[in-house]
Amino acid sequence: MENTIGQLIRDKRINLGLSQKRLGVLSSLSDSEIMKIETGERKKPNWDNLCRIAQALNIHPLEMMVCAGYINQKDCHPLTKLKGIEKLNDNEIAYIQLMIDFIISRKNATCGENK
Repeated sequence: MENTIGQLIRDKRINLGLSQKRLGVLSSLSDSEIMKIETGERKKPNWDNLCRIAQALNIHPLEMMVCAGYINQKDCHPLTKLKGIEKLNDNEIAYIQLMIDFIISRKNATCGENK
């Protein structure tokens, strides 16, 4: 069986030009833990470690959780995937939610006029 989570981490790490040691420092994990995950020796890395690695590699944590088999694509609602949302802070996301609510209220008001 192939080690998809380990391969994902290894590929992203190499693409960023990071050593296992450097990724360990960035994710507050030991380089031996990184090596165990990449080689598949660590079969089910814990969520916290995967989230730390995801942050260090600039990968969305959900991508890591799907790849590790903790969740599947059905658990990730496709309508909630907004490209680039991970680059926004909480205030910016709240502002976008207000805009969505406004558009929905306008749509509901327009639909009510057509009845």
